[in-house]
Amino acid sequence: MKKFAKKFALLSMASVLMAGSLVGCGSDTSNNNNSGNTTPATGDTGSSNNNDSTFAQGGTSVIAIGNLNGVFSAFFGTTAYDRYIYECAHEYLITVDREGRYIPNLADFTIEEITNDAGDLQTVYTFKLQEGITFSDGVPMTADDILFGFYVLLDPTYDGTSTLFTVDIVGLDEYRNGDATEVAGIQRIDDHTVSVTINGIDAGALNKFRVHVLPEHYYGETFVKGDLSGVKAKNGAPLGSGPFVFEDYSNNVVSFVANENYHKGTPNLEKLKFQVTDSANLFEAVRSEQVDISDPTASPDQVKMVEDARLHYELTEYNGYGYIGMNAERIPDINVRKGLMHLMNRGPAVQTYYGDLATVIERPMTTISWAYPQDAEEYYGYSPEKALEYFTLAGYENVGGKLMKDGEQLRIEVGISASGTMDHPSAPVLTQMKVDLENMGGVLEIMDTDGTVFFEVLNAEEWDMWVAAWTATPDPDLYQIYHSDGSTSRYNINNPELDKLIEDARTTNDVDVRTNLYHQALDIIMDEAINMPIYQRKNMYVINPEWIDINSLPENMTPYHTFYQALDNLAQPK
Repeated sequence: MKKFAKKFALLSMASVLMAGSLVGCGSDTSNNNNSGNTTPATGDTGSSNNNDSTFAQGGTSVIAIGNLNGVFSAFFGTTAYDRYIYECAHEYLITVDREGRYIPNLADFTIEEITNDAGDLQTVYTFKLQEGITFSDGVPMTADDILFGFYVLLDPTYDGTSTLFTVDIVGLDEYRNGDATEVAGIQRIDDHTVSVTINGIDAGALNKFRVHVLPEHYYGETFVKGDLSGVKAKNGAPLGSGPFVFEDYSNNVVSFVANENYHKGTPNLEKLKFQVTDSANLFEAVRSEQVDISDPTASPDQVKMVEDARLHYELTEYNGYGYIGMNAERIPDINVRKGLMHLMNRGPAVQTYYGDLATVIERPMTTISWAYPQDAEEYYGYSPEKALEYFTLAGYENVGGKLMKDGEQLRIEVGISASGTMDHPSAPVLTQMKVDLENMGGVLEIMDTDGTVFFEVLNAEEWDMWVAAWTATPDPDLYQIYHSDGSTSRYNINNPELDKLIEDARTTNDVDVRTNLYHQALDIIMDEAINMPIYQRKNMYVINPEWIDINSLPENMTPYHTFYQALDNLAQPK
């Protein structure tokens, strides 16, 4: 406790002096298995080895984290930072290995294709819980907890980010849109086994079934179909079967203690804390021992500073990408959107910010996905002349030095979360756009807000344009983001051709067919001019070897397996 008291005092003073944290893009994560160890690392730490005699037991470690919304629930959390918090307490039913392949976790699973009595093809997913798993309060986990989670995510009033409801589960339509009180295709086989039957084949279904199992006795006391208020009431105090038990969130610090009932064994650390830390302070926070681990933006200058300070670092590919988005309802003329795309000068911005630790990408998908078109060519090159042509096609003309149409000047508002200082890889893109558009007679208003305000406005769909980053799932399903009925689509396009490609890609397990369909879909998305992909970057984790046993980190981290997936193994040096 003495160590953390020192850290907390330092960071409390720092937080008074600094602006808000960069959320959305500025401090993302990465994979190339490159590591700049100033402290040599040895040993196999690719998976958890709880209570390994080589690791110290007990102690408190502190991890830096960006601004939190405080929605620490696997049902309703919306940001990556909140997810890091609730995944300390919540665990996945099934998960992915270090290469992104689906593997058992709390449950084993089987997949079987069958033909029903009507001769129609169906797929049955069966999940069987491992024996002896309990939640952190000692209550055994059962099939009822799995069922509870499914019914929350499938509720007609559910408004979280899960897209489980898009899977064609037998009887789901009757449940969501009718009077049915149960989903016919979801069956409780026994105390530890649940089966889900879907119509046909859905290549992305297994990813949708990668849900967290939350305790019904804690979250579901008042749950009935159509009323999730009781479930949401627990958003700020997660409870589950994960390696740590939530204690408190106050003064920008989230506190956990080790879960002695954890099914893989009690974690090495006694306590784990997450300290909200300004993005500009992430390196200094580790160097000055305010925190033990942080994730500053990977850049050549950052790497040199870390090496000079003799700290340990890891680089991985970021499982996602940075982009600039547009709301087609707020900018309804596609020619205006295409004109704006031609004002985005991406290359110099990315090179200046990241150096060789990031690359410009040409389609809105992470390049580590098997579906990314590696031969994709530039769709909208930087060209103010071409931009003006599109504005002219949209009906704008220069009147007294202003781009005018129907008595209104071309005016665009763009949101960015860059600590109030425009410290962001895409910031130079916006400042160049502002200059170019003003030279033409238009106006670009850049709104640099903190993360909380940024996402509030974004979720309310009140930005014309915005700067953010998408985090990817192992399956590249585009439904949630780009389908007309997608739950987190803020682009507001309605393209039947695109919808059909996305739907068709879900109905086959043939990777070659799906790849071709996604390539076509990505081209349509680019033509709609609602998402300009900016960069594929690397994640950087900086670790203080004085307070973290480097050998307790996973060896050769990947985008799917970082220290976050092995927090139970994290330990302090002996």
